[in-house]
Amino acid sequence: MISAHTRALLDRYALASKALSRFSGERLAKEAGQSVEFYDFRPYQPGDELRYVDWKVYARTEKLYTRLYQAERNIALYVVLDNSPSMRLGSKAVFAKTVANVLSYVAQRDSLSQVFLLDGSSNRPVQGRASISQTWAFIDRAKEAQVSTGVVNSLKDFALKTRFKAGAGLVLVISDLFDAGSFETALVALKTRGLDASFIHIMADADLHPDEEQLELHDLESGEKLVVGPDEVRAYKKAVSEFLGKTRTTILRSGFRHALLKVPTSVDLLEREALSELIKAGILIRR
Repeated sequence: MISAHTRALLDRYALASKALSRFSGERLAKEAGQSVEFYDFRPYQPGDELRYVDWKVYARTEKLYTRLYQAERNIALYVVLDNSPSMRLGSKAVFAKTVANVLSYVAQRDSLSQVFLLDGSSNRPVQGRASISQTWAFIDRAKEAQVSTGVVNSLKDFALKTRFKAGAGLVLVISDLFDAGSFETALVALKTRGLDASFIHIMADADLHPDEEQLELHDLESGEKLVVGPDEVRAYKKAVSEFLGKTRTTILRSGFRHALLKVPTSVDLLEREALSELIKAGILIRR
């Protein structure tokens, strides 16, 4: 559950997606039974197609604006929440649930939505704000998976085995994305099913900035332990930096969105930081 104050703020925002009914520089295919009409303007953002830039407005203001359209389409939103053991570190699981609650609230304004856990479990599809308490209850009850199959395999299973609702679909993946597998294969699986996706990359401070003194590291996925010194910790930090850069680049090249969210230092800041970072990353956009 999220506070009434946060809910009031969220009512001003929508989810960014190529699949949603509000388009901004995206392809507007005229499908059978679909109507498309001009809706509004917003400032141009990198990635918007130039054919949707309003050059008459530019001539008057010397500022780029993209024309927004509204189309009647069947929309479904799927929240994929990581409940693997690695999410235990640094309150990542708690923050991830807060992010899932925030995104579900926005999604269920007028769209069908469903929440999936990486262990394969899910709630039933629901639509409308009247059902948001059911969605929040499912998210809050989510327990750590006993056995982790990895983010890559779980996303591939989700993409290939789920019976998606006909029409457009947006997937919101909330995870630390730690996996030794080939991440590109999961992205290909999502694209093969015609899905749009936003990846909300959750990282704890301990993931990013471990103490440089001697440490005993625990692999929360495999259970392995390793004692390391300052040199190994510095090498680890370099590897994490490379991992973050490669993951972001791979996701963006696939045409999906990526946002790195760091777990706040205080539980009192979870909602505020989630909202702030999702807006900053362009996952949430003004209505």
